[in-house]
Amino acid sequence: MWLNGCVLKDRFSSLYDTSSLPFATVSQFFHFASYVNVIPLWFIHVVRLLSLVNSIKMSELLAILSTVICDVNCEDQLYWSASAEGLFSVSEAVRLMVLSNTADIPSWPKVIWGNNVPSKVMLSHWLAIHNSIPVNDVLIKRHILPSSQSNLCIWCLEDVETFNHLLVHCKWTAKIWADLFRWWKVYWVVPGSIELFFYDWFYGMGIKASKFWKLIGPATIWAIWLARNDFVFNGKFICRSVLVRNIKLKTFLWAVNLKLCRGFQSYIWMENPSLLCF
Repeated sequence: MWLNGCVLKDRFSSLYDTSSLPFATVSQFFHFASYVNVIPLWFIHVVRLLSLVNSIKMSELLAILSTVICDVNCEDQLYWSASAEGLFSVSEAVRLMVLSNTADIPSWPKVIWGNNVPSKVMLSHWLAIHNSIPVNDVLIKRHILPSSQSNLCIWCLEDVETFNHLLVHCKWTAKIWADLFRWWKVYWVVPGSIELFFYDWFYGMGIKASKFWKLIGPATIWAIWLARNDFVFNGKFICRSVLVRNIKLKTFLWAVNLKLCRGFQSYIWMENPSLLCF
């Protein structure tokens, strides 16, 4: 409303990207004590020093905000303009995306959400899809780690530690996937991204195997990530064979809990899981 219908984050997108409080309310930026019928005082919090272009944009933004009149006795709140009540809902957002001819509706949500794995595991996949897993490459780009620090993969020490590399393409990780493929007698070419790998687990492993790979795939991603963090923060290295065994056991417990197995013999599952499949 301040910019005749234009949203501040769209008008000043580069400043929004550098904000340390992207979802803050007005009260977190506006200094009420300084507002006594004079020029109001605004504090814009950013995560890094502004470039020359962004400094100019910041001056433009502050000039606009200086004309804004705030009611200090009224508490501000987040308002979603697509709803008459101002409250956000996923169902309404999906409906608007379907009605929009220009919306590029992602298909990955149906692969991740609603799966029969713990919520923390599903959340890690959601972060992976959004390239938000804090691997070395991400931490350095966000200036959380110094640029002088190595961004190489902790396992192979050959390539940059991106989330696709760490979880899929690293030599050490690739051997884990190969062990699991052999376990299910599956022959598969690892795709270029973790997102495509998600589709393989759900739709490409065959009817009999896919319902189990919906568990095995997420369990493997989660186990690799935990092993990486345990090595980085605690200096503990886990043997690949032990990690694969842990993945098999975890998926067995999940499968039994979901009544996907016709037996409770874990030793059979560890060697030939197809014998327990319905």
